[in-house]
Amino acid sequence: MPIKIRSLVREDAEAAAEIFFDAVHYGTSDVYSSEQRTAWAGRAPNPKGWRHKFENISGFAAEKDGLMVGFMTLDASGYIDLAFVKTELSGQGIGQLLYNQIEIRALAERISKLSTEASEKAKPFFVRLGWVIDHKQAVIKNESALTNYRMSKLLKAKP
Repeated sequence: MPIKIRSLVREDAEAAAEIFFDAVHYGTSDVYSSEQRTAWAGRAPNPKGWRHKFENISGFAAEKDGLMVGFMTLDASGYIDLAFVKTELSGQGIGQLLYNQIEIRALAERISKLSTEASEKAKPFFVRLGWVIDHKQAVIKNESALTNYRMSKLLKAKP
């Protein structure tokens, strides 16, 4: 069954918490230690903690067979805070489908520059899409340092 892309809604918080946990703990195991992954995503999914994140969320969800398998957010300033796909489906173009919708929305909202803080795992994805690394940084999460990258992309309205 094909992937369906739709707008995120508040009710997606629980599924997003599961996808986030899965993507961090299993999808980034080749670039972050177990300690770093636990500091970032906790020891178990936290759906309650995600409800507040989805109060005023904008972005897109990817569904396969009626189940959410990925999501990406965009705020009014052009910041992509969350971009995650279930580990077993990574590399199948779901992130690209989500990102395409993010750019379309950003251009429609006259956002001229996108930004994010990309993990070691997400950095190559954004680079392939024409993003530039503004700088490498160390972020402290629960007393554990994780390397990530401030990245950006200038958008040009299509004629």
